[in-house]
Amino acid sequence: TKRDAVAGMTRDFQQQYNGILNYTKTIGGQHNLNLMAGAEYFGVKSLAMQVDGQSAPTDDIPTANASTVFTPGSNYSTRSQYSIVSAFGRLNYDYDQRYLLTMVFRQDAVSSLPKKNRSGFFPGMSAGWNIHREAFYTNAGLAKYISTFKPRISYGVNGNVAGLGRYEVQGVYGLQTNYNGQAGFLNTSPVNPELRWEKSKTTDVGADLGFLENRITVLFDYYNRKTSDLLTYIPLPSYTGYGTFRTNLGTYQNKDYEVAVTANVLN
Repeated sequence: TKRDAVAGMTRDFQQQYNGILNYTKTIGGQHNLNLMAGAEYFGVKSLAMQVDGQSAPTDDIPTANASTVFTPGSNYSTRSQYSIVSAFGRLNYDYDQRYLLTMVFRQDAVSSLPKKNRSGFFPGMSAGWNIHREAFYTNAGLAKYISTFKPRISYGVNGNVAGLGRYEVQGVYGLQTNYNGQAGFLNTSPVNPELRWEKSKTTDVGADLGFLENRITVLFDYYNRKTSDLLTYIPLPSYTGYGTFRTNLGTYQNKDYEVAVTANVLN
């Protein structure tokens, strides 16, 4: 009796390009160097549309264009795009497999943040010392008790924009119902020009231990992670016309110990 007819289409066009360069060099037989540098582009364009109709004069035409009534609120067409451009690099260095150093960086620019805050820089570093490879360690006969002894430390920064809408900071507009026969649209989300990356800074101090020729291994870590500029919604007074507003409000800290024991009991 209603002859419902719905036609819809959704299309996502996604592109991703990567370029990476690696360089390896050994100097003097003991200084080992590895360099990596790269860049990345990721982009996606989305298109969606739907036509929802009823009351066609005949069943012989199944497509929506034969409908004489179109369902309010069910017909739409949307288009959006999102992109992120990144550069990154890493340096690995070790001296005779005894002293270990790694330094990394990543810089990301994301389209969903305001123009002045789109770019974020996220560095990191780690260092380790294979004490069990030192001459004084083996000469003292310690290897028969502790076959691996490697203290290490690391520090790094990560960025996050997960959950942020593609156009949330630019201001969002929504179509309203007709009023007195006139159509209009309404600003449903305010412009947010100060929003920035959420950042997590993590410090980790730990050690790798091996016993009985590494038949038993113990990994010990103490980590302290502090997240700042949290992407948070705060409620707004009703007289503003908006329900919530996204901010970089608050910090979050997580610190703890972590121990992992592995035993190779029987080969």
